[in-house]
Amino acid sequence: MKKLFFISMVLFGLSSCYKEDVNPPNPPQQIVTNNTPIDSAYTLAGETWVITGYRVGEIGNQIPTSDTLVFLTQNQYSYNGVISPYSFYPTASAFNLTLNFTPYGNISGSIYQGNLNLGVISGFKFTDITMGSGNGTNYYLWMTRQ
Repeated sequence: MKKLFFISMVLFGLSSCYKEDVNPPNPPQQIVTNNTPIDSAYTLAGETWVITGYRVGEIGNQIPTSDTLVFLTQNQYSYNGVISPYSFYPTASAFNLTLNFTPYGNISGSIYQGNLNLGVISGFKFTDITMGSGNGTNYYLWMTRQ
């Protein structure tokens, strides 16, 4: 009985096979792509920003100032006429801006796309990352684009 069942299943399996048509009825459409490179990275090069105020630490009043930042290239800026290196790159949720050789030391902080579009940065935290300082002082900056 088992032998008869096995033979019938093999015959059923072989008889149910059929050859598929290898030519699809509608050939796939060509995918048109644009190979023109697009520079979607935001850059500060060519922009001028003015630091209108700052605060040292989390508590205290804003101290007015008028320091001019001119971003000359992708990695050089001028702080009140003194040329120094900087870095600006996207992170997961914002952009990181590191300004080297400021009166506050080498400071680094996050800036959001909306603030870049508006040209206004209101009290964003920048941390002193100067090698050897070890204090991690936070500076809060108010800036406007000119």
